[in-house]
Amino acid sequence: MELKELRRMTMPKLRDLAKQVTELQGVLGMEKEALIRAIAKAQGISYDETTKDANAIHSIKHDIRELKKQKTEILTSSRDRKKLKRVQRRIKLLKRLSRHLAHEAKTTQAGPAPQPAAPAPAAAPAETPPAAS
Repeated sequence: MELKELRRMTMPKLRDLAKQVTELQGVLGMEKEALIRAIAKAQGISYDETTKDANAIHSIKHDIRELKKQKTEILTSSRDRKKLKRVQRRIKLLKRLSRHLAHEAKTTQAGPAPQPAAPAPAAAPAETPPAAS
């Protein structure tokens, strides 16, 4: 079993797995990530601490939802263009931040990127003969 499979499992399934496969105590009071970490440790699965910060992304997406509510409120009631622009800009920045965090987590999970080969030296441009007229 891999870490990805553990993360996809629901809490009841994780608790059942923890009770059956490992001798963990207090699984009912654990949060999902703590439970996954404990199961991974008990089964010898490598647990990478540099995975994406789900709480940060969740918090950002919650903020985006709140701003979208404000946006619809502005559109229906006051139609204040300055407020609308400000809210739209904030939504755009938060979306960019959430994508950045997800990408960063994905690249750190995959490991370091391979170094590109050294570029070949540029060849001197060949002289073209003058066109006969």
